[in-house]
Amino acid sequence: MTITRSSLLIRVRDIGDSKAWAEFHSLYSELIYRYAIARGLQPSDAEDVRSACYEAAVKQMPNFEYKRSQGSFKGWLKTIVNRRVIDLHRQNREVVLSSHELASMKDPNLNADELWELEWKKQHLRHCVSRAKLEVSDQVAKAFQMLAEDGFSVPAVCQQLNMSANQVYKAKSQMLAKVRALMLSEFSSEDR
Repeated sequence: MTITRSSLLIRVRDIGDSKAWAEFHSLYSELIYRYAIARGLQPSDAEDVRSACYEAAVKQMPNFEYKRSQGSFKGWLKTIVNRRVIDLHRQNREVVLSSHELASMKDPNLNADELWELEWKKQHLRHCVSRAKLEVSDQVAKAFQMLAEDGFSVPAVCQQLNMSANQVYKAKSQMLAKVRALMLSEFSSEDR
């Protein structure tokens, strides 16, 4: 996601708006987890980061005022996630210090900004692919998944789905066009 809709930020201020929080979860859950993993945390620690970030969001969102001049939501969320990742690295470092394994630990600050940006973009792509799959036939979505996501060859997709090679290429092209369109226009530029 390159931007977050301001309407979602307003809606999640209401803790009882389960639809808004479900959308929030859909957009950011995987991002937070993958970023924590990319920063060198174990899966269980990444889950802890995700939970801690949700707790922080639930506590802070009712008073959250989106003011573009004060920064982006993306930056706010990154700050929260980074703090939790650094906290876990500090906790883990204390345990590791006593076991003489400190030299093998990954630097928690290594390219944190680049990792965040990369994970943000990957999550935006995953979100747009999921949305695009809802806008095409099941066969087109399945052909795209097998070809682009699962790594099947065109002949294997043809055989599995009883499609011609031309139909498979058209399915891929149709999905890519929808994904591109969603990536460019899903969120308006005023909602950054």
